[in-house]
Amino acid sequence: MRLRPLKDRFPNRLDLRVFAGYVLAAAVYVAIGVAVTDFLLSFWVGVAYIVVAAWAVPALLRRLGTPR
Repeated sequence: MRLRPLKDRFPNRLDLRVFAGYVLAAAVYVAIGVAVTDFLLSFWVGVAYIVVAAWAVPALLRRLGTPR
């Protein structure tokens, strides 16, 4: 089996933007968890946070950013 060149596997700008959003969401989650320990230890709060931070907020920003 031949290995593919590494240059074909680099993420594009959109991939890096999505990754940066997840990193930012994780950093905010940890910062809130340091301040409020119950927030960090609750599974359902974590699931809800990911839904809001990774899906709802970007969707809202896209909707507000596009002119009608």
